[in-house]
Amino acid sequence: MKKKFKEYELFTKLLIIIIVALCAQAIVISTFIYYRSKNVYIELFNKSNAVVLKKIQSDFETLNDNIENTLSLIEDSSAVEGYFTINSKYTSVDRLGQLLAIQKMNQSFSEIYPKINYDVVIFGENGRTFIGNDMITSISSPEFFKSDLIKQFREHAADTQMLFSENGLTTRDKDEPSILFIKKLTDTFNRTFGYAVVSISSRQLAEIFNSMINSEISEITFVTNENQIIASNESGLIGKQSEYLELLSNNETRQIHGKQTTQLSLYRQNVALISQVNLHSLANQMDVIIPTILYNIVTIILIGPLVFTYLNRNTKSIYTLIHSLKNINSGSLETKMPVQGTYEVQVLGSTINQLLGELNSYFTNSIQNEKKKRFLEIQAMQTQIQPHFIYNTLTTIKFLIWQQENEKAILGIDSFIDLLRSTIGNKEEMIPVREELKSVKNYIDILTLRYGDTISTKVMVPDELLDLMMPNMIIQPIIENAYIHAFSSKEQGFITIYGKMNESFLIFEIIDTGNGFDVSQLKKEKKDHFSGLGMKNVNERIHLMYGSTYGMTIQSIIGVGTTVTIKLPVLKEETVKDVTDSEE
Repeated sequence: MKKKFKEYELFTKLLIIIIVALCAQAIVISTFIYYRSKNVYIELFNKSNAVVLKKIQSDFETLNDNIENTLSLIEDSSAVEGYFTINSKYTSVDRLGQLLAIQKMNQSFSEIYPKINYDVVIFGENGRTFIGNDMITSISSPEFFKSDLIKQFREHAADTQMLFSENGLTTRDKDEPSILFIKKLTDTFNRTFGYAVVSISSRQLAEIFNSMINSEISEITFVTNENQIIASNESGLIGKQSEYLELLSNNETRQIHGKQTTQLSLYRQNVALISQVNLHSLANQMDVIIPTILYNIVTIILIGPLVFTYLNRNTKSIYTLIHSLKNINSGSLETKMPVQGTYEVQVLGSTINQLLGELNSYFTNSIQNEKKKRFLEIQAMQTQIQPHFIYNTLTTIKFLIWQQENEKAILGIDSFIDLLRSTIGNKEEMIPVREELKSVKNYIDILTLRYGDTISTKVMVPDELLDLMMPNMIIQPIIENAYIHAFSSKEQGFITIYGKMNESFLIFEIIDTGNGFDVSQLKKEKKDHFSGLGMKNVNERIHLMYGSTYGMTIQSIIGVGTTVTIKLPVLKEETVKDVTDSEE
């Protein structure tokens, strides 16, 4: 994947830039649409919410009026006054008639508000209690008269008051926070004989607005002048303190703690309506984010292939040019660049073709000159090897004649003639391994005549290597060097020639059991691995012909011997002929 990206880097980067630009544009447009839609949506919601708050105000006013009417009917009833006053003039029959009249009146009361359960309770100073339904009061009249509710009621002059209680008046609502609408009952002499109470639980009072709002967005609370919450769609807030009466004036709307908060007064009672709108939740309910994202994704999916096709069409000529240039890396200067695509690419292709033509002419001439130079250098090296070899050989024959060993001298001259026939008489640069080993054997025969049998030489080369091709006069200088230098302090020893083929290398190892020498010391003195003129030229000749991958290496241990390794390419006769023909 990384390699593919590198190969098509220009195309990939252009594609990424365009995709990023499209995405950035989509994000900017989406952000603009989102905030614009959000503002419009909030504006529309505020208008709708204002209507809802007015409706809550109106419904609370209706509730309050109905409760006032109910309490006024109770206050104006003579039966209520007669039943709950301390007066001995009424008989039991009178009391029964009064109770029946109260029950009948209770049945005639209209519903104070749909879907709200409430209790009508009358507490008399004579200890009597009346409840307008089948519930049982959780508090008696004497307890009620002594309760904190009455103390709180008496702190204000109003005959009808709305008070908050942590507990209801019936066994049904005794554990629920409740709102009590309490009216003081007085006789014709303005003497208090009891209290009429309409009890509504905070949960029931919240039914006024629960059906009109979304609890995930809006929060409605009724808050008294003492900052106490008496009703809310969030039941956990009931009975707690609110800070918003002090932060807002009547009919004011502003953002507090990230919420749009409004305060409205409620009819007659010392209670305010607090509305809080969570703008973040409101915005989330617009359902505009997901459609916008889907729209952008679909747009990119549709435009993406068009962009890809356009880029591919306009960069194809560039990559065609690049792929053609790769052929130059593989050595083909005759490659012609395609002249196509945009004007700039066409100019580039034409210019490259012109440069390639000039380079091809230059390299063709350079290669021909290098071939001639290499041929002349190899010939010069061979001329250095051959006089050196001839001088040593003639010296050996001269020594035999001087010792009157004519038969050995004649044998040496025959071997020398055969050796000259296969070396000086053979102008071929490359010869079979078989012929090289034959020349080596003739040379060894000559050296044996001089040094005798004290140095034993053995050739161990497999038959399958004999027909492979190798440069002429490669092994002989090494054998010569071993005879002359390796056994200067030893009377006898062995020289073994091994041949093998390893992967793509033809390897010869010449191992002697001579004196050995310190190879590292030679390196410190900046000398070549090989002492002797012939060996040095052979190594340079191999490098010149095949490069530094091939050549000669030496390993030597003092007192043990030396191993010279020759590494050559594996070449067959037909391969050498093809190369020779192509050079010609």
